[in-house]
Amino acid sequence: MTPRNTFWRLVWAFSLGAAALGAPAVQASLPGQAAADQVSVAGYQGFLRDWLYTRTGHNRGPGGAHHDLARDNIVALFQGYGLTTQLEPFTYNSGTWYNVVATQTGTVYPSRVYIIGAHYDSVNNPGADDNASGVAAVLEAARILSRYPSDATIKYIAFDREEAGLIGSSRYVSAHPGEDIRGMVSLDMVAYDPGTNHALIYGRTASNPIKTALAAALAEYSNLSVTVGGDVPQSDHAPFEAAGYQACLLIEGEVWNNPYYHTLQDCYDTAGYLNFVYAGEMTRTVVGWLVDAAGVQVVVDGVAFSYPAGRPEFASPSGTTTVRVDVSGVGAETPAPGTGLLHYRVGTSWTTAPMEALADTSYRARLPGATCGGTVAYYFTVQGLSGATYADPPGAPAAVFTATAAYGRVHAFQTNLDTNPGWAVEGQWAWGTPTGGGGEYGFPDPTGGYTGSKVYGYNLAGDYPNNLPERHLTSAAIDCTGLSGTRLTFWRWLGVESPTYDHASVRVSRNGTAWTTVWQNTLEITDSAWQSMDLDIAAVADNQPAVYLRWTMGPTDSGWKYCGWNIDDIAVTALDCTPPLTAGDTNCDGVVDFDDIDPFILALAGEVAYHAVYPDCEYASADCNADGAVNFDDIDPFVALLGG
Repeated sequence: MTPRNTFWRLVWAFSLGAAALGAPAVQASLPGQAAADQVSVAGYQGFLRDWLYTRTGHNRGPGGAHHDLARDNIVALFQGYGLTTQLEPFTYNSGTWYNVVATQTGTVYPSRVYIIGAHYDSVNNPGADDNASGVAAVLEAARILSRYPSDATIKYIAFDREEAGLIGSSRYVSAHPGEDIRGMVSLDMVAYDPGTNHALIYGRTASNPIKTALAAALAEYSNLSVTVGGDVPQSDHAPFEAAGYQACLLIEGEVWNNPYYHTLQDCYDTAGYLNFVYAGEMTRTVVGWLVDAAGVQVVVDGVAFSYPAGRPEFASPSGTTTVRVDVSGVGAETPAPGTGLLHYRVGTSWTTAPMEALADTSYRARLPGATCGGTVAYYFTVQGLSGATYADPPGAPAAVFTATAAYGRVHAFQTNLDTNPGWAVEGQWAWGTPTGGGGEYGFPDPTGGYTGSKVYGYNLAGDYPNNLPERHLTSAAIDCTGLSGTRLTFWRWLGVESPTYDHASVRVSRNGTAWTTVWQNTLEITDSAWQSMDLDIAAVADNQPAVYLRWTMGPTDSGWKYCGWNIDDIAVTALDCTPPLTAGDTNCDGVVDFDDIDPFILALAGEVAYHAVYPDCEYASADCNADGAVNFDDIDPFVALLGG
């Protein structure tokens, strides 16, 4: 990656926008999953160790003893995969240098091109992470995908002279005017991770479509979380973006904290440095993305799962939540009728139960009951006629679906700020309509709220000032007595520099004096639209008679000014642990049937007797004539309910 300097302190990590912790929820394709599952961590490690000259004493810098040797190895590997491989020359500083371009020509749309690239030059060091790590990912992707035909053309490119200022990638773009490039991903530094399992995606606003698609691929094909950010033109995607192509950068989440960046210790032999499992996940991401984007025809025989009504966020504590599961064959495989199983875990042990067969390819699964606030983990399996067993999610039980045991969520507090709640304000915090001003750096204020026109904002007329001490917006007390699983949600339009320079935070208190920080900016944020926030405040707020919320602007430094906080549509919610009242459902299992007869008779004997056996059910469910009392007048209505 090209070097940092004073100017880039203002743009690199700080250009990240809202944290995209919820990447687009798309179903991984079976071909994409099948290809990603072929990624070999050992093979990736072998490329880095044995082919790319990353050991102690190696040097892939310009004029370095191992620069051309690494280049020639990359050529040999691409050729070994049967790819058409060329050394494309370009001149720089009176010298001739070469990009290595390997082409997998599309069988349906050969003129449409997708590119994954990485630079193979270093800064006169072994460059294990920067950037043999990206080259190894490109080589591993080529190894896997070159085995299959693809609808569109794929180019695997190893760029030269990136460290001199993106020279190789710039020369490639200039040499291929009018090429129908549908997407380009630069892999630059993808093997350093101290355990965060986090990745970054950078690109201009105009590249949001490819950033969104790559983030979705990362969510589906890897076990990593992702943050999607803004323009960081420091890697080989930038010349493609400048030419108007969809392009972005995939890079390790801790890149800005890498202790060996551009040093001799950026070396395969540095103990505890490279995380090859993490690099494998990054490689899985780009492999899955290419399969889906370029239409790589990976041969798959399997079973596809679908959920016509979706999968539930909440599972009824009484065990009444059902999930419709449809299965279908893919390729030569056919699902074997009646083999659908639900596997669930409440606590530490797994239980397996047959799903109710609705048809040969359709099932209904009933999730188990659990203590309100607990987690129900589950996955599904079905056998094929081939005898193979298929699971969803793929990789289960290491990967599972989850639902929170509750009947939903209830509001402890809610305001859309259409009227002024009269909260305590300091400095330039104010309730009103933002003017759309500011924007000295990043995007300006909005011109209204997420809903309606009113917000709470810091300086509704524009940017926050320099050298600002902490200034607070503090709510009135909110009663959370008896509540559990409390969360704070709101919409934000925030502009703030990196916490090295400026701060924004959200805090919660039980007494208005001692405050717990539940969120603060860890990078630069420049929102260009309203963004949702969902914060867990249970540790502070659960079952508390008085809970205070606080948004803080500052402290800030004397550099750039941004638009600061704008907030709207604020709510405090909690888990709903009260069963919905259904007349006649006296055993509270969600249905009225013959299993309700005994508890109904017990209810006629009185509430004490009833709750001794059914402590979690509502006594009023036996009030079938809705007259406010449980007595013999409820018998006929109860019988009628049994009859449907």
